[in-house]
Amino acid sequence: MVMLLIGAMASAALGAMPIETTNIPLPGGPAHVALHCIAPHGATSKAVLFVHGATFPTKLAAGFQFHPEDSWMHDMARRGYLACGLDFLGYGGSSTPAAMKGKASAAPPVTRAPEASEQIATAVDYMRQRKGAVDIHVVAHSWGTIPAATYAARHPHGLASLTLFGPIVQKEKADTDKSPKDAWFHLTAQQRLEQLRFEKVLPAGKVLLESAVATRWAGEYRASMPVVGNDAPDQMRIPNGPIIDSEEGAAGNFPYVAAQVRVPVFVVFGNYDVIVNDEEASKFLDRFTSSPMKWQLRIDDGTHVMHLERQRWSLYESVAAFIRTTSEVAP
Repeated sequence: MVMLLIGAMASAALGAMPIETTNIPLPGGPAHVALHCIAPHGATSKAVLFVHGATFPTKLAAGFQFHPEDSWMHDMARRGYLACGLDFLGYGGSSTPAAMKGKASAAPPVTRAPEASEQIATAVDYMRQRKGAVDIHVVAHSWGTIPAATYAARHPHGLASLTLFGPIVQKEKADTDKSPKDAWFHLTAQQRLEQLRFEKVLPAGKVLLESAVATRWAGEYRASMPVVGNDAPDQMRIPNGPIIDSEEGAAGNFPYVAAQVRVPVFVVFGNYDVIVNDEEASKFLDRFTSSPMKWQLRIDDGTHVMHLERQRWSLYESVAAFIRTTSEVAP
């Protein structure tokens, strides 16, 4: 709370920090991806690009405002970084792929990681060419860690660092046939909110979600996604590609070679994360043999969505410390 008050006071003293959204055309067609950015007070050449997970877009993740101008993106902007968040195709302000407007079974899973990594490339190029960013640090969550690592492996000099928050890691026993290979699936905002509570994982009576998430998040999530066709007003169409990617990753099948990532890597997660634990994180991080610096951190009292919970400030601080350290030790 003290940090929130300090941040709010600084923002009030220096002026507002609005989110600016730009629709960036993708090569080869009319589709676009939405890039949401917050500029710091004062010129800078350093930037952070946030990459969301499988089900909800930037403004419900790193850009979710628990109070006015109180988000992870705002926090990084106050630290002097251009803070941006990308919506992948099929999410938030980005275009809805044609396959998501038809029958789910009529097309293969939409928004697979290799395709998403090219959308990251489009965002990074825009940040360099139009925003003056030189050192770009990517902070990716959950499924988003797969396209982010894919981009880093394919563009060894494209980033300054790579933070993998709650990453998809290989499991000893993984079922790759759990989900149908449809283009998309239905989900309601209320269903996703209930999943965020992790009531079956947490000790009885333990609540970690911030109160603003419980009261406002579902409504803002529903408003962020279009109603398609004759779907019921509460139903959203979510790309199925990330679900398939995550299942394949759990089986050890990733679209990137970790040894080809040549930037500092940070793996951070909560002790209640159901996707990754200490042992799995260590084995996963060991594969990044070309990284010049590797950090691993478990934060207690956090789940897979710690960025929406009461320990979010611990997450903010640890990621900021990693990014700052990579800059200090860079040749």
